[in-house]
Amino acid sequence: MSKYFNATCAICGKKYHICNSCKNTQSFVPWRTITDSSSCYKIFLILSNYTNGHISSQEATKQLQHCNLSQLDTFETNIKHTIETLLSESHNK
Repeated sequence: MSKYFNATCAICGKKYHICNSCKNTQSFVPWRTITDSSSCYKIFLILSNYTNGHISSQEATKQLQHCNLSQLDTFETNIKHTIETLLSESHNK
């Protein structure tokens, strides 16, 4: 079976393959339907919790410092901007 890219990571924008079993799961949302890696999914959860008001900017920054941000320059523009804003706010305090 050849694998084709049928999804795009919400964090880094990379194209990746997602199987039908993940796409069709109804009981929960598998991380593979949103991101290409568990590392990107961790960032997705932090930013979602921050954006939805479940955690403060300080808590989001603290959690992001435990994430792999080495590819930040390749992240989607809005994701990169939000992370850079959070990290710069922490340095200005």
